[in-house]
Amino acid sequence: MRRVILLFASCVTLLLAASGDRLAFDSISPDELKGDLSFLASDTLRGRFTPSPELDVAAEFIASKFRAAGLEPGGNQEYFQTAEMVSRHVSPALSALHINIGNVPVLVPAEAIEVREQGSAARILHAPVIVVAPEDGDQLEEASVKGKVVMVAQPEFDRLTDRQKEGLRALHRMVVSSDALLEVRVVQKKPPAAQQRLLSLPQAQEHRVPEIAVISERLWGMLTRSKTAPRMTLSVRLGAPDDRKVVLKNVIGILRGSDPVLKNTCVLLTAHYDHIGTAETAGPFAMSKPKDASDRIYNGANDDGSGTVSVIEIARAIARLNPRPRRSVVFMTFFGEELGEVGAKFYASHPIFPPDKTVADLNLEQLGRTDSNTGPQVGAVTMTGYQYSDLAKFLERASRETGIKIYEDQDASDEYFVRSDNEALAKIGIPAHTIAVAYEFTDYHAVGDEWQKIDYDNMAKVDRMLALALWNLANSLETPRWNADNPKAEPYRKVRGNIQ
Repeated sequence: MRRVILLFASCVTLLLAASGDRLAFDSISPDELKGDLSFLASDTLRGRFTPSPELDVAAEFIASKFRAAGLEPGGNQEYFQTAEMVSRHVSPALSALHINIGNVPVLVPAEAIEVREQGSAARILHAPVIVVAPEDGDQLEEASVKGKVVMVAQPEFDRLTDRQKEGLRALHRMVVSSDALLEVRVVQKKPPAAQQRLLSLPQAQEHRVPEIAVISERLWGMLTRSKTAPRMTLSVRLGAPDDRKVVLKNVIGILRGSDPVLKNTCVLLTAHYDHIGTAETAGPFAMSKPKDASDRIYNGANDDGSGTVSVIEIARAIARLNPRPRRSVVFMTFFGEELGEVGAKFYASHPIFPPDKTVADLNLEQLGRTDSNTGPQVGAVTMTGYQYSDLAKFLERASRETGIKIYEDQDASDEYFVRSDNEALAKIGIPAHTIAVAYEFTDYHAVGDEWQKIDYDNMAKVDRMLALALWNLANSLETPRWNADNPKAEPYRKVRGNIQ
């Protein structure tokens, strides 16, 4: 009988929110979004690099918005879930790079070596080298690199194709978790510096595969002209890094549910509030270098300032509703997504709500730009891992009510599932997907991603649809399930507990 009563009440509250003027959701306005984003993506915050004083300012700003909305603090320090971590500053190479290509010796002086990542001090002597083309980076298997140096001739950023960019990202992801000795990027010109781009928990510092960029026209020519991978060995000495302790913050606000039982379960609405900083910190995360000295700040308005301010505005709108949704709603913004979903991984290891009590996560990325590389995207959103779970049906229901189309991008849906914070939560069993308007846009990881280029009218409409979908999820007795018929979803389904 209780289930019938709950179902009836849930339908009533859903109808109230989905009909009439929906004042609470209509309060999500283009002007409010613009006001918040013009601050978060301003030059004053210098690209919100993790870690930086400007990222801390952004965290305080978000917390103030959660406080003003009347959300309950969800962290161990008010609205902050703090993470004590290590920021690693690399030191210069201690020797020249000695390479033997067949019987031909090649010497690269120490001043032409840029150390990008370090573990402990390393002395590499006559190690075998595997040469990989940028576009083939996703073909290399971890077992093949054990005890070896992985080398790739990398074109300048502006000349990289999309296939090469993805290959290089895949190569790096694989190497950093492998037993390789060293990753070497051979370039023709000095790349942008990355002075402090490694973050990890203190106990995770022991194993790190060092990475260097080598500026050598001769070596570049030998690698790119050869039709077959030459036999090579390499020797170099690297020093130990300078590790500094830092405290990072996920920002968490909770709207406690109104049902005495269901309030112990929750729905997550998330986004990451960091970006890649300036030309001095962006390094390999930049998709293009600044064209001149007049603008060296990667403002990150769409990626992911747009998702962050959407979390704020949706929180404000739903908190105004009376009665509150039956389940609790957790509004959260993560640090360190650009460095490898560090903040989301930290939350996954230290969840506020147990994973088996967490119904779903809607993760918001890149909601503000409608000028997608695939064509204009107005009045529409897409979702990663569309067929991995049945979460889409909750969004489709809100889509019908609001007129904002949701669709599956069959070319990109699965690929992008593992490229945002949702994956860290999916790995602990939570049906977690990322919602976006444009997966790719002209200024992605470029200094041109600025708040003036956002389509605020469209973003407000999208946010109203997402607010309704979140409301539906928080009131429904039905909960999303991983798709048992999709083998790609099986790793996440296996760790899923039963929502009560």
